[in-house]
Amino acid sequence: MPGWTLVDTHPTQGRTFQRPLDVLEVWLLWDGLFNGALDCLQYCELRLLNGSQDAHLFSDANIVKAWLSAKWRFPLAGATVRGADRGPLRFKTATDSNAENGTGFESDPHFVVREHDFTVLRPREIVFGSVVSAEEAQQRMTVILNDRRPLSEELLMQLYVFRETKPQRMDILHFITLSAHCVTDRAAMNTFARCFIDTLARGGGSEPTQISLEDRLAMVTPLMDREQKYLRSLSPAIRRWRRAVGMVIFQLRMAKTQGGHTLPCRLTRSTPHVAAKSDRVYTSLTRTQTAAVIANCRLHDITFGNAFIALAQVAMTRVLYRRYLRGDISEEEWAYRKTQPCIGGGPFSLRPYLDTAWFQSGGGGEHMMSIGIFPFQLPFMTLGETTKQHQRVLSSGAPPFPDLLTFNRFLHRTGLVKRQVTAFFNHPLFFDIVRATCQADIEQTRLDTLRWMKHVETTNSDAHGNSDYEPLAVSDIPMVWAFMASSAGNMDLALPTEFPIPPTHPLSPYSSVPHPVKAGYSAPPSPPVSTSEAEMTPKVMVENSGIHMHARPAEHYLTADSISGRLNMYVIYDRNVFEEVVVREWLDEVREAVLWYLGQTHRSNRAQQPERRGGGHGHVGRGKSLQAKL
Repeated sequence: MPGWTLVDTHPTQGRTFQRPLDVLEVWLLWDGLFNGALDCLQYCELRLLNGSQDAHLFSDANIVKAWLSAKWRFPLAGATVRGADRGPLRFKTATDSNAENGTGFESDPHFVVREHDFTVLRPREIVFGSVVSAEEAQQRMTVILNDRRPLSEELLMQLYVFRETKPQRMDILHFITLSAHCVTDRAAMNTFARCFIDTLARGGGSEPTQISLEDRLAMVTPLMDREQKYLRSLSPAIRRWRRAVGMVIFQLRMAKTQGGHTLPCRLTRSTPHVAAKSDRVYTSLTRTQTAAVIANCRLHDITFGNAFIALAQVAMTRVLYRRYLRGDISEEEWAYRKTQPCIGGGPFSLRPYLDTAWFQSGGGGEHMMSIGIFPFQLPFMTLGETTKQHQRVLSSGAPPFPDLLTFNRFLHRTGLVKRQVTAFFNHPLFFDIVRATCQADIEQTRLDTLRWMKHVETTNSDAHGNSDYEPLAVSDIPMVWAFMASSAGNMDLALPTEFPIPPTHPLSPYSSVPHPVKAGYSAPPSPPVSTSEAEMTPKVMVENSGIHMHARPAEHYLTADSISGRLNMYVIYDRNVFEEVVVREWLDEVREAVLWYLGQTHRSNRAQQPERRGGGHGHVGRGKSLQAKL
């Protein structure tokens, strides 16, 4: 088990293992300490297909059993975080930006896995409750995220279970998993939910053989231990050199990234160290509309993930233009915004770029954190022909899409994103630049977290008369991110809708077909105890599912996925900074942009000259397109 160390053996409570957190995990650990920033939440609504006949499947006892079984298969779900001496985490006291680089703790944080914890239900690990409707169950997501943080270094994952009070809805169960981001991402959440629901649906029947704890820990070693073999074979001196150069490249890129603007909002000097109030808005397309979007992406040889960023920019232009025309944005501010680039970033999965053997044997869905941030930059606002019009043609208070960005220009901007993606992932120091990005984020997040903690501890929280709380103009800030954006792809490939999963399905624990996201089970699988028709019949249906996340301060994160043939789009945002009406308007414009540019057939002219003002960074080369995941 590379990375893990056996530190204790107890005659009744079993063994204890620990390993240091990787730099990416430390980065997200600090975020979590900032009142749960980036804590991840997944919601599922389940329905019994056979009604009261299978009522025992939703019993408290069966839920607890399924939770303990899934927790054993994914040990980081039951881990704690302690110092290297297994004592509580202690912060370094330095709060200035010149503090020594590192983890920010007096003793480097370690994951601690105690064998005994996987056989018992710990305090607050499962919370049972009731709701009057599915709408209330979904609203609980926001309540959980904005209340006092329920997670801690001693509890990294939690399950909420809600039953509906209406007698005719006794066959419905709502559950929410809340996870610290340092142990999970979108792929990991799907894996845990799939395993939990599958075990729940078996209800005391045959269950796949459990794998030894050592074998499970061997799959969740630090990410940088999972680099491709040629990188792991380099000498320590060369690896230190690569990391140093990666940091220099990152710093030079950041130094050249200036300006930018975002949606109308309220930013102050105190914003970075005020805990976010998270909220979410949501929209979706019909199956017919989704099919048309996919078909047009294929027709024009583009990925939706790349197009999504260009669509988000033109949607933001419509929101801003509408406010400018009605006088909410001054001429001075409008003149400034017109010249600013669209700067942003989005999470992507590192898994496909790690060790191939690990990825193919379940690493693609292993329950651990495995993400990085892809930075992007697009040129000035998409004003198109509107700057030449003496009398603008308006649609819903703003110029229509073709006047702002023609279809050919849309393809051009999507191409700019693709070139940046290719250059980023093909860079020979790709991993070292990703590491440098996380290391820089650790220091900044540490400082913001400590300032927030200091503010919470003080009794005088009156902001009146404090210049730190006065609104800033967008031009007062050296660099402003427009938004974060990513597309998670087709969720049906990782989370089926009917359980238990039949042995013929490649994600079934009893299927001999290997699959990159099938983590937590033995390979080759043990044969099922029974192959009767009852074991093959679906008993539980996933009626609805979705995700939420605790935003960072000033964050608004646009993400998309496809479930049951429908494209879903969400914006997770900090309502301390952004008003819901503005965010909702932007998401509605994104939806309309998706339909206008990709929901109908356009003729394109690929030979058209690129825009003369601005452009994307990067070079053309081979590489995988961005498949961003939470």
